[in-house]
Parts: sequence; C-alpha cells; structure tokens
Amino acid sequence: MRGAWNNPRLTAEVRQLIRNKGWAPPCDRAPFDAEGKLILDNFAGEDFLYMHRQMIREVNDLLAQEGEPPLDAWPAMPRPGENPDFAVPAAWTYADPNQSAADNAQMTTSLQRLKSDAYADNPIGIWETFYTSPNNLRRLSLGALGNLVEMTIHNSFHMRWASQPFGYMPSPNLEDVSAIDPKWDSVEYDYLGDIYSSHVNPFFWYLHGWADACIDKWAAANQVTDIQWTGTWTGKLEAGWSFGQPEALTAKVREEVMTGHHQSDADLRDMEEIVQRLGSCKVIRNFYDLLLQP
Repeated sequence: MRGAWNNPRLTAEVRQLIRNKGWAPPCDRAPFDAEGKLILDNFAGEDFLYMHRQMIREVNDLLAQEGEPPLDAWPAMPRPGENPDFAVPAAWTYADPNQSAADNAQMTTSLQRLKSDAYADNPIGIWETFYTSPNNLRRLSLGALGNLVEMTIHNSFHMRWASQPFGYMPSPNLEDVSAIDPKWDSVEYDYLGDIYSSHVNPFFWYLHGWADACIDKWAAANQVTDIQWTGTWTGKLEAGWSFGQPEALTAKVREEVMTGHHQSDADLRDMEEIVQRLGSCKVIRNFYDLLLQP
C-alpha cells in the first residue's frame, strides 16, 4: 500500500475504495511522490522502521513462549568469503514465464550485478558506512534514515541473497482463490524476491535485525533515550498495536495469534478486494521488480 499510494496508475476510484475501507496511509504518507522520487520528510521512513521493529519483537515474543531463542541478526552486512553460512547464492538465468524475453534478459543481467563481489563494496559497503556513521546519523531524521535504508540496502538485499526459486508465482486471481496452486504455500517456496514468501527465508530475519539495529545507532548518535515515534502506521489493524511503543504484541493481539483467531471474514474480504483492485491498476510490486530498473 505504501509503495502504491502515489503511483499515477492508481486510479482515484481505487484510492477512494481504499480510504473507505480504512487502509489509506495516514496523511497520504508514502515513501515516493508521483514521479517516483523519495520523500524524506513525511515520516514514511519511520513507518518502515516502526513496523519492522514491531514484527521482530512480536516474533521473538512468540519464540519465547515456545521456549525458543530469539532471532539472530547480522551485526554488519556479510562480506564475500567471510562466512560460508551467509554466502551469496549464485545468480541464475531469470526465466519467468510471466515476463517477456527482453525483461528476463535484463533481469538476468541485473541479478548478476547485484550478486557480484564488486557490488558488496559499491554500493552496499558505501551505503552501510553512511548509515552507521554517527556524524551522518546526526544529520538525518529517523524517517529519512528509514526511507533511505529501505530503498537501498533493504531492497537490494532481497535479490542479492535470493536463491533460484523452484518456480515463479503468478499474480493470484482473487476472483477465484481456489485456483491458486497450493504449491506456493510450501515451505520450500522461500523466494526472497517475492513479498509472499520472503519472510519464510532465514536470511530475511538476519537482514531485518540489521535494519532494526540502525534505529538504536541513530538514537545513540542523537542522544535520544526514548524515541517519540510519529510514523507508526501498520495498516488498518493498528488499533491492536501498542501506539508509539515498539514492543511485543499487546495482550489482545497476542491472544488472537496464539489461539489462531485473526481478522474477521469481513476484514479478509476487504483485503482480498483491495489487493485485487491494486492488481488491476498494476501497482503491486515485488522485490524482483528492482531487476527491471535501469
């Protein structure tokens, strides 16, 4: 929703539908303007960091309840040859039947570049140095940091550490959800390039632990002991979260998760309709779309 909100292809009709269903970003807050340029002063970057901090702490809370240790995180982005456990998976020839031959060729070339050792130095190494320098962090708002991290290291990471999937999931036809092949629900489908499956991949959590630590580095550089969040948008279900406090699940939401009782059928139908309408406007994006950018 955040990435689609200012897309010129999102029609006024669909935007109003989203508003009516309570899923519009507050204050029309989105990371991009209509021209695709980053907006660094509207707290969209805080939304990104806040949501991910909530996500990690919720997962750790649930792990603790199961007697499992918390998630690990990368203290720094892995360097080539540094740790075999975090080796970059090999590039492959992109062959998505949903893409044209020309697009597949371009995606293959981009994938090779993203996975190269040189890419670890430039731009990843440059980005990481910039985002962890106290001097730079003192010059950035938390929202600006979040937006920059999301659109550079975060998005590039998803394709750099992606492994070749066993197939390419087509956009679902939500008018006939029974036609969606159940093979995409297999744990073996853990493609980091697909928003549907990326969180199943263990690498996903190492990266987001690194991004979460950027919040603490920013707070330390700016001598902030209690972050006063402005960007706390996590979607329509925000009322079930602890506003302004990026902590674990509230008792209400925790109970829903642990008992398996989640959103109502009406909520799910709303989400399905919204995704269907976003798809009709061709504004649903995946991490592999990065490979089509110049």
